[in-house]
Amino acid sequence: MRRLLSVSFLLWLLAPATAQRSLAKLQQEFAAAVQQLGAETTHEQQLAVLKKQIPELERFLASEAKDADRWNGRLMLADLQLAVGEQKAASKTLEGIDQNEAPALLLVSSAAMAQHLGLRPLRDAMITAALGKSAPVEDQLAMARLLMTVLHEVKKGEALFDKALAEAKDDEQRAAVRWHRADGLRDREDLSEDAMFEELEKLTNELPNTYWGGIAKDVLRATKLQRGDDAIDFKAKTRTGEDLTLASLRGKTVALVFFEASDRDLPRLLDLLKASKTQLGDKLAIVGICLNRDSGEIDKAIRALGITFPVIGEGKGFQTDAALRWFVASPVVHVIDENGKVVALGQHAGTADARAELSEALSGSAK
Repeated sequence: MRRLLSVSFLLWLLAPATAQRSLAKLQQEFAAAVQQLGAETTHEQQLAVLKKQIPELERFLASEAKDADRWNGRLMLADLQLAVGEQKAASKTLEGIDQNEAPALLLVSSAAMAQHLGLRPLRDAMITAALGKSAPVEDQLAMARLLMTVLHEVKKGEALFDKALAEAKDDEQRAAVRWHRADGLRDREDLSEDAMFEELEKLTNELPNTYWGGIAKDVLRATKLQRGDDAIDFKAKTRTGEDLTLASLRGKTVALVFFEASDRDLPRLLDLLKASKTQLGDKLAIVGICLNRDSGEIDKAIRALGITFPVIGEGKGFQTDAALRWFVASPVVHVIDENGKVVALGQHAGTADARAELSEALSGSAK
């Protein structure tokens, strides 16, 4: 299914990657404030919290922000202003980003918001400035994706991908470029939804022994998974340093819990999992895959939430290995039986019916 990229999603995906710890900490505090509202809050209550955060962020930018925080913080401020309907303020904030000093990826991300606000000259100037700067390969790939999708600058995006591919030194690097290009195709409005999977098929066939070739193979499997199929294995280290594979949990029902610490439904999900673990004991294994992008904050979140099951968290968000292999694009729970077969996919705790369905999947497969 095609996943549309909103401006807010791009800010979450891209800005923290280059943000300094001080801004990352502020983002965590803001997210925690939103989470404390609970699931039954009104839109007006949410807006009230966001409006309180704006002056706090403005004070941070005026007195504390340093280096890349100055520009990442401005982009975050513009996003908050836009969220509460202050379009003129958001436009002014974007115009205050120094195109000479701001990094290339930040400028392309800002151009996406400028486009959303109808600031075409500013959008074009930011893109031009960004393309005239040097940037790490990872940033170039993210820029290429933004250019091809949100900004509808397909030729410029393709040129960045071609440049990265030409400069790749081995098959691993070439596979990485091809993966990111293929992954970006699912957001291209001018292409069919099959375009991404056709490219992944080519990557799987042509570079099967590379890391990204293996990821492509598992993604293709994940899109076709049904109840009774073999689960997709992965290996990783938990946050406490233990090696963990899905295969090592054979003989138990496994709940794969892909989560973000700021998800409003997470407390209810954790309560359900705790009750299921009490009921099923050693028959149930719970594995958390934390999708937060700040590695330093993951352990704090684990403690704050009282999580006792093993958690995998690489600080890579949805680029975490297990999330990639299972083609996860949002918090979700998958259930696997004692024989390593899929029992339930796409479970969550957002409604009473959903929680009942997840509870039944866990208890039913553990009998």
